[in-house]
Amino acid sequence: MKNKTRKILSSCTALAMSAALLLTGCGSDSGEAANDTQDTTASADSTDGDSGELEPVTLRWLLRIPEPQDADMVLEKVNEILQEKINATLEIEWIDAVAYPEKTKLRISSGDPFDIMFTSSGYSYFDYASMGAFVPLDDLLEEYAPETYALIPESYWEALRVDGQIYGIPNYQITARQTCMSFRKELVDKYGFDISTIKTVEDMEPFLATLKENEDVQYITGGPALTYFDTMNYMRLEGIGADGSPGAIEMDGDDYTVINQFEHENFVQLCKTLADFENKGYINKDLALVEDQTELIKNGEILCSLLANWKPGAEAENLARYGYEQVNVMVTEPYVNTSSVLGTIQAISRTSENPERALMFLDLVNSDPELYNLLVYGIEGEHYTKVEDNRIELIPDSGYSTGVPWMIGNTFNGYLQGNTEETVYEETQELNETAEVSRIMGFNFNPEKVSTEIAQCATVTEKYLTGLQYGMYDDVDATLEQMNEELRAAGMDNIIAEKQAQLDEWVAANK
Repeated sequence: MKNKTRKILSSCTALAMSAALLLTGCGSDSGEAANDTQDTTASADSTDGDSGELEPVTLRWLLRIPEPQDADMVLEKVNEILQEKINATLEIEWIDAVAYPEKTKLRISSGDPFDIMFTSSGYSYFDYASMGAFVPLDDLLEEYAPETYALIPESYWEALRVDGQIYGIPNYQITARQTCMSFRKELVDKYGFDISTIKTVEDMEPFLATLKENEDVQYITGGPALTYFDTMNYMRLEGIGADGSPGAIEMDGDDYTVINQFEHENFVQLCKTLADFENKGYINKDLALVEDQTELIKNGEILCSLLANWKPGAEAENLARYGYEQVNVMVTEPYVNTSSVLGTIQAISRTSENPERALMFLDLVNSDPELYNLLVYGIEGEHYTKVEDNRIELIPDSGYSTGVPWMIGNTFNGYLQGNTEETVYEETQELNETAEVSRIMGFNFNPEKVSTEIAQCATVTEKYLTGLQYGMYDDVDATLEQMNEELRAAGMDNIIAEKQAQLDEWVAANK
């Protein structure tokens, strides 16, 4: 690694100067706050005289993960590696999932300096890239993140483009998404459930009724998030742009007509089923008030889930995270689209004083199994025990476990856990390669022209979608009619028209 670092350094000064010019010239009016960055990029990766050593820098990383108890202990070990390899010190700002969207939005809008943040298609990647909040990486990737650039398939890099530029690095992982229903295995065995008969949400009713009658818990299940990929996949709809923004296409067929998904018959039917389930006591609307459901799941207070995401090794991962055996039944075929490729991304902030070094760090996370597993699982002997060369057991209540390896980096670097099959990574690759591919794979919607309307529509959907998700509205038809009236008043038709225009242009150029 030191030889690679010195090779990277040989052209460091020239590249840093070109990066400074690149960063000061790519902003937009909507990203004005982000453009007030100190003009220090040109010297951020300079060498210390003729010694050939990188100057020390501090990198700040925003992660959508609650802070583990032993975070400082693990970070000390992480920094021993980073200081040796790229002379960098890492600081992590741990942020709870519920608070993450608002906190990162405030950091970006205020122009606060940081280096790296977790983002995704559902966490405003397209919006922030369009407004100039992230550093464009096209001219930096091959030089400062060569192993990551070679690792990620070309089609993924193309999916990351916004207005022709790459603004993030995907955490390489499962990209094909397959929607499932999930149960606790002990309950399936206890009641002799034949879950192979489940093909639709409606098919869940006899199982939910049995649990309601016989299990003394407050919550049977929760309603699925209505705009997330897995639910949209079940409804055979593909959203365009950020989750919940009006405008989608039907997965089936061969046309490219953008529709309002909130009026589609599949959306209406699902909302009615959820209202029926709430009325019968299968869904408890009070669950909507619980910000973090992890402890309820661990303690057996939530017995099953509707329309979750499945991947190879999910059962073992669930056992490690929640402490119970899970069984799943698939209700869709695997599907891959631009959003699933962009489900988890690291982006470099325009306020970063050291974008090149930040890229070098991300390259290490994606290519160095020791560093990756340290960040994900902590310290051997303290937080986990190795049972085989590449298999570990987590130490219960050890003080460190992120529980979300896909949020850190290249998951194919990760240790195996529990009874996860040795072939899980091969199975994952096969699923990625054989999944149905969206006919608009690679299309990225630029929301800039309708950003005001999108914000106004988001206010409307925030008002209604949680209630629909938890079956709170008895008259679903009237509620959806009112919601769609408010969406039209907020500019929904303009959003759909702009999505249609951009999609038509993309189709003309690519089909």
